[in-house]
Amino acid sequence: MTTTTFAVDPSSPLSGRTAVVTGSTSGIGAAIATTLAAQGAHVVVSGRDKVRGDAVVDRIRAAGGRADLVEVDLAGSYEDLRTFARTATEALGGRIDILVNNPGIYPATSTEGLPDVSLDAMLAVNVRAPHVLVAEIAPAMTARGSGVIVNIGS
Repeated sequence: MTTTTFAVDPSSPLSGRTAVVTGSTSGIGAAIATTLAAQGAHVVVSGRDKVRGDAVVDRIRAAGGRADLVEVDLAGSYEDLRTFARTATEALGGRIDILVNNPGIYPATSTEGLPDVSLDAMLAVNVRAPHVLVAEIAPAMTARGSGVIVNIGS
């Protein structure tokens, strides 16, 4: 586990902003969440693993940042994703300024060897979840006239 140390920069353009980073309980997502928090954003850390998510939130808070965990399985139902968007918005005081759709799953197999269940999971996480979250979160950004959505893929 990496120790995170930073001083929150109150003069940063992200100071006072809010951010949701999906798949941020480890790896690249955790690094993105930590970086946004270091720049002053209040961050929702999200993922399926509560223990890892709590660890990321604790590291951010210990370094002086603001973060909350909202658990979500991005392969869940449409309603699960909509509930996640509402819960994340509430955790951030009713406003999301930044949405980072981070996770992606790519089974290491040939096309003919890819089981249907793995294809369904890949499409759910890589396509459906970002689509539903953007559909839920972007209208408020549009109404305010500001917001940032980052979709990461490979």
